[in-house]
Amino acid sequence: MLTAAATALKRSDDAAGTVLVGGVVSLLAWVLTPLWLGGVLFVSPVFLVVAPVALAPWLVARGYFVRVTRGAVDAGTAADAPPLVAWGELVRDGLKSALLSAALLAPLAGGLAVGVGVVAALVAGPVDPASVAAAVESALGPNGPAAVAAVAGVAVAALVGAYLLAFAYVRPAALAVFATTGQLRSGLNPRRVAGVAATGPYATGWTLGVATLAVGFAVAAPAIPLVVGVALAFAVRVVAHGLYGRGAGRAMAGEPTTDPGSRPDGDSVVDAADHGRDGPPTPVVSGDGGRPVRSEPPAAIQIGRAVPVGGARDADGDARDSAEGDRFGPDGGFEWGPALDDAEDKS
Repeated sequence: MLTAAATALKRSDDAAGTVLVGGVVSLLAWVLTPLWLGGVLFVSPVFLVVAPVALAPWLVARGYFVRVTRGAVDAGTAADAPPLVAWGELVRDGLKSALLSAALLAPLAGGLAVGVGVVAALVAGPVDPASVAAAVESALGPNGPAAVAAVAGVAVAALVGAYLLAFAYVRPAALAVFATTGQLRSGLNPRRVAGVAATGPYATGWTLGVATLAVGFAVAAPAIPLVVGVALAFAVRVVAHGLYGRGAGRAMAGEPTTDPGSRPDGDSVVDAADHGRDGPPTPVVSGDGGRPVRSEPPAAIQIGRAVPVGGARDADGDARDSAEGDRFGPDGGFEWGPALDDAEDKS
């Protein structure tokens, strides 16, 4: 699992371009998003107008990680890193990914808001804080108020820490369910998410992903000022989401923890919804409600390595065979760079 996820970028159609563009997008997200947020909070709400521009890199990066997770769930160990193209789709996926995280963090935010409100009501309400402190001091001694405050602070910190740890473990499972189904409500379905998070394959993928993030960020941090570290951090996150997706894919499919390539039939891990159906799984895109969609052009065409050229067709609409068919690549596009026939000797 770890080897397949670590080499997914290398096996992709445009590894260097994906890492380069992903690093630039990540750098813009790290710079523009905090500046925009600071402008809205401390300068003027007018900065809300530029939210689409300021948040676009952040949403594109999040959307790409959703795409990586989806590909890992669908294709299992055989998944390559997808191309960083179709940015409109990435923004939509990134927005839904942010909404998913916000929904999972909403109970924590609500609890903290209620706690702050209760404290504020006690301080500003009819109860005199000095009299309460005096009562606590008479019951627990001179250090009673400080001890009560310290215990309350530790309890709140422990609860917040436990919730954030649970969030860090559950969110990739919810993201995998959302990425597979294309529906945000599926990622918020407690039964479906718990069914993935409570399995051994997902726990293994999550553990490997967290370890990859820890080691990768430790290596990338010193190189952040050189910008190279940003691209490395992006690549590390791609590997981590690939591990999340592979673990979740095995959990959804009910497959054993051995790699699909080691099985006699050589089948890859697919979503449980695709078991028992003939033919390849129908691709879905976030926001389509699970309806079949036409897949986007191959990555070789989108990154400019191939140009689609329509071939001649016969009366039945099928492409006619020709002696020049070898000029076209496997994606139906013209391959740049093959050796030309020897030119005539004009001398």
